[in-house]
Amino acid sequence: MKDITKTWFKNWSNEYDNTLGKVKRHHKLLETVVKESKVKRGDKVLDIGCGTGLLTLKFLQKAACSVTAIDNSKDMLMLFKDKIKKLHLKDKITYKFEDAASIRFAKNSFDIVASTVTLHHLKNKYPTIKKIREILKPGGRFILGDIDMDTTGKLTDTKRLLRILGYLKDELVLALSEGGVETFKRMYDNGKKHILNDGEYCISFKQWKALCKKAGFSKITVKPLPDFKWFKVLVAVK
Repeated sequence: MKDITKTWFKNWSNEYDNTLGKVKRHHKLLETVVKESKVKRGDKVLDIGCGTGLLTLKFLQKAACSVTAIDNSKDMLMLFKDKIKKLHLKDKITYKFEDAASIRFAKNSFDIVASTVTLHHLKNKYPTIKKIREILKPGGRFILGDIDMDTTGKLTDTKRLLRILGYLKDELVLALSEGGVETFKRMYDNGKKHILNDGEYCISFKQWKALCKKAGFSKITVKPLPDFKWFKVLVAVK
């Protein structure tokens, strides 16, 4: 992941829960990812790009599982560490400073690998998708929640720009109406990064599905997020 992206998240870490964390769409995405994962008691879950732990905590609310949470932002992990301590969840959560582009776990380690709005930061996504399949147990599930937005193509292509803006307008309206001005500022800044492919490399879910198929996943389904059609959840079974 680019250094500029790490710096951006470092600067955002203290505001994260009070900005994006207040947007209903974001919580709906996390809840849908957990629901579609079919997590059950005793499952071992990997949360890639855990941030301040919002997805991990929803997994633990749903089932008596254990979660390994990784992120490449030390500042985000420090905030998550405080939550783990306050909620007395040390026996349920293991957190690690690790980048999504270089995950290192043994084969067949997890029942579920989940990630929300993280993997689009990777410019070269296929090696990570392939590694995710390797570390899943047979029958394990990869769950991806993200924006269904294709930002590939030349930066000077005006049709590409209009395509991206079509998605971003709904996201920006939601950010302002539910999160306030500070959330809007962050998401507006993030929108420019998407347009310029500056640490943000979103692809469509059709493209995500093709990558999972190439990596060897056997059953792949995609569902839109109710009421927020520009976000989707992919489930790929090993």
